[in-house]
Amino acid sequence: MTNHTELMKYEDDEDWSSLPVDHPRKLIPELCRLFYQLGWVTGTGGGISLKYKDLIYLAPSGVQKERIEPEHLFVQTLSGDTIKEPPKDLRLTQMIKGIKKGSTEKEYYRYDDTLIVPIIENTCEERDLTSSLRQAIEKYPDTCAVLVRRHGIYVWGDTWQKAKTMCECYDYLFEIAVTMHLHGLDPAKKPEIYNSPFV
Repeated sequence: MTNHTELMKYEDDEDWSSLPVDHPRKLIPELCRLFYQLGWVTGTGGGISLKYKDLIYLAPSGVQKERIEPEHLFVQTLSGDTIKEPPKDLRLTQMIKGIKKGSTEKEYYRYDDTLIVPIIENTCEERDLTSSLRQAIEKYPDTCAVLVRRHGIYVWGDTWQKAKTMCECYDYLFEIAVTMHLHGLDPAKKPEIYNSPFV
């Protein structure tokens, strides 16, 4: 078994430029970018973990995978103790949890919340959408997106990073809803509650 002090030497100095190319701090961000380009991860979904010697390196869930940097990783011992965490300002979310409730400062949707995205009719000129867009936002203050029929979607956020993440989350959720509908499933139906973790 590798000495714990030896393993921590890379973590303490945080100068990762001399790490081997197959070290998780270099490999995980590279793989996350590749998986994003291949469409294997979208929005903030997906995750990777790698064992290196006697430590486990984990990509955080709920972040933009193509923008992960070496310092964003969690590091744990084989017994599950966390010895290194990403910066505190790295927000962790997942698909529906990646969408902010527009009427609140910091609250995000939970997996069991109902997400409503208003749909407005398209117009010949974008400037003519202003009135119906305003009405939709006033009627649904929790929304951060409005669909324009036969045109596209408007998504907004506090920063471009948050808007981009939410846009990818909406895209993922819309794709799931369409696929469910094509298979005769109701995407709005709440899942049954099971007492057992096994179905």
